[in-house]
Amino acid sequence: MSSGEPAPAVPTLTDLVRQQDPRIPHLVLLKAGSASPPIFMTHGMGGDVLGILPLALGIRIASPIYGMQARGIDGLEEPHDRIEDMAEYHLASIRQVQSHGPYFLIGYSLGGLVMLEIARRLSGDGEKTALLVMLDSYPHRSHLSFGQQARLALRLAKRRALSFIRTRLMSVELAAQAMQRVSEYQDRAWLNYRPQFYDGKIKFVRAAVPSFVPDDPVDCWAHLARELKVETVPGNHLEMLTTQVESLASTVARYIEEALGE
Repeated sequence: MSSGEPAPAVPTLTDLVRQQDPRIPHLVLLKAGSASPPIFMTHGMGGDVLGILPLALGIRIASPIYGMQARGIDGLEEPHDRIEDMAEYHLASIRQVQSHGPYFLIGYSLGGLVMLEIARRLSGDGEKTALLVMLDSYPHRSHLSFGQQARLALRLAKRRALSFIRTRLMSVELAAQAMQRVSEYQDRAWLNYRPQFYDGKIKFVRAAVPSFVPDDPVDCWAHLARELKVETVPGNHLEMLTTQVESLASTVARYIEEALGE
């Protein structure tokens, strides 16, 4: 299949609502488009493709945008507990739509680590990644520098009571054992993942308001990529995809246009 031709077998969100099959597909068309190349996006820990839908809809480009869904979210498949396995799983879906590069990859939070691994695999296969965007995506705190760990621990201590309350409410709201199980597997994958060097460029977008993630992407990633460029958007880790998503979408759209120009 050509790089710009959307795969007819990939369902849209409307198809998911209408279908009777309880299985959730690995790849979902979030936004239709007629231009090439396609754009691929991954969601964060404990989420699904609906969480990145506002961002996809806000990116004003003519290319189709696909969301990649974590395995096991339908309760029918075993979730992954390794970032490397997630990358292999999603790369197989990407290649159903686009057999050869250049590829455009965007990952939010944990999804950024998955996209990093996908880009590394593509590079090893001789394929080009034209754009890798990591959105407020960091290694597990156990792999951070001492300074990062200390600052994050202090911030988390101040938020502990609120975080506990929020977690309990989310558990009641979701009422989904499958989602809980996927989150547990993802947390294990995050803990065990040690990023390796990527011989390419990373566009990193950080949230302006530090929350439960580190506050310095340069300290985390500069030594792990050939080139790292960091930009800040309004809001915190969660708000950048919700109340502040317009700013994030505009930034990502600019990255895509710049990469297309190159």
